[in-house]
Amino acid sequence: MEKNNVLEFQRPAAARDRSEALRRVPLSIISVGRDSEVLRRRECILANHSDLSVRSVMPEEAEKWARSQEPHLWIFCSTIELPRLVHLACTIRRYSPSSRLLLMEGSRPTGFEISLFHKAIPPLEGPDFLLNTVSHLSVAV
Repeated sequence: MEKNNVLEFQRPAAARDRSEALRRVPLSIISVGRDSEVLRRRECILANHSDLSVRSVMPEEAEKWARSQEPHLWIFCSTIELPRLVHLACTIRRYSPSSRLLLMEGSRPTGFEISLFHKAIPPLEGPDFLLNTVSHLSVAV
């Protein structure tokens, strides 16, 4: 991919008041997973093709961010153990309802509750699919 392919993320139009403008500001991204190489590649792709701030963390470090009331776009790898993944998703939804949760799907057990996430994308989709999905989810509501 070429670096000059920067995505145009939705920006707040002339907002009636400050609170409306704040709700429409693009969310910062927190990418969570166990594979540091995958996290580095994802962070590089997102940082090079958008102006969004990206932070990559291991699931244990994500625990302290999960109780933040500040909205973020969370990207979860399928490398996270199922109980921890569900716990993080539930905690984020409880403390920050404006956050968006994106799951990079892998093989998931039967009965896994996908509705915890706003979007789940297959692992074999390329970077363009990820960037497109992030651009749609990155604006706070």
